[in-house]
Amino acid sequence: MSRELNLKVAQGFREAFARDPQGVWSAPGRVSVIGDHTDEQDGLGFGFGIELRTAVAVATRTDGKITVATDLVPERAEAELASIAPSGPTASWKAYPLGMVWAVLEYGRENPPADTSDDPDPSVFLGTGLDVFLSTELPIGGGLSSSASICAALGTALSELWQLNIRPFDLACLAQRVEQQAAGAQTGLTDHIICLYSEEDKDVFFDARGNDVSVIDVPNLAASQLQSVIVNTRESHRNWSEELEQRRVDCARAAELLGVQSLRELRLEDLEASDVEMDERVYRRARHIITEITRVLEFTRVLRTDGPNAIADILDQSHASLREDYGVSTERIEFTVDLARAHGARGARVTGSGLGGSVFALMPVDAIPAFRADLAEGYAEHGWEAPDVYEVSSAAGARREL
Repeated sequence: MSRELNLKVAQGFREAFARDPQGVWSAPGRVSVIGDHTDEQDGLGFGFGIELRTAVAVATRTDGKITVATDLVPERAEAELASIAPSGPTASWKAYPLGMVWAVLEYGRENPPADTSDDPDPSVFLGTGLDVFLSTELPIGGGLSSSASICAALGTALSELWQLNIRPFDLACLAQRVEQQAAGAQTGLTDHIICLYSEEDKDVFFDARGNDVSVIDVPNLAASQLQSVIVNTRESHRNWSEELEQRRVDCARAAELLGVQSLRELRLEDLEASDVEMDERVYRRARHIITEITRVLEFTRVLRTDGPNAIADILDQSHASLREDYGVSTERIEFTVDLARAHGARGARVTGSGLGGSVFALMPVDAIPAFRADLAEGYAEHGWEAPDVYEVSSAAGARREL
């Protein structure tokens, strides 16, 4: 699928700018298998990149202008290299590509190539403008990190074109800065880490406390007749930014009340034994973070020692916590999770931030056709837009394609 996308963005660039790009770069979307929302409390994440990708075709220009075109919307994003900076948090798609140009430019000013470090003018080594054409196979707002994928693809392209050789971890930090300062989304690092570090036939484990990234072998799902399935519920995030920010604030408040730097420092027994007065909502948010961190560790141990057939209970417990304690499930997500379990899923849960988006299920291969049919019928009966169903496996992280 990505080959067609690469050719499409190269052709889109030619049609938009009447010249050839200097290259095409891409990055995967990501599936968060377990650990959602814990990284902002020094927690743990576990996931993998998927074959659905974002691609960017890029070339430098000589007039100091930055122009980003896309087939997603008719309007273009435009800025001047000399003055580019976030104008404040915005929900516009423009925040991500323009924000990533700004973030990488700032990095280049602070970390110039060795032969240009004495020149105060960044245009000497960062070029004098950019044309960008981008497209994605990922559903926008589908909970599969389309925004992180855009940042990873474009950041990787600029690192190469501007000869900055930025480490993947630093690119992840730049992308997080874009989401926070340009898009107004107070997200953690995990999504960006997965989009940049993912490899074929590998999972990515991220420990936010030490900023440690481990790329580990994927269990042989085919030998167990299992397949990772993603269902994009087509349910838009409702009040996504405001609601998730409240949960982030609640967790920070819990840590403050309990006298710790982060909830990673606590066990469930510590929370239950505390005599600190705490709002019930704040307590439940903290309980999710603390127990989810424990579940990630247990999940990785069981997956390694007992295989994928043994992880259903852990994934189901994770989803229950996201529903009951963190409050990010919906009626449509619950219907999808319950139906996956009814068809024999070895665990099913909302993936990503929740409040809409997608569901991850580890399905028996022979159950997938009936699951697809019952999904379509059930969504139609509820009057919901038909879901997208993807059978996915781990894919390479951000890279040059052409």
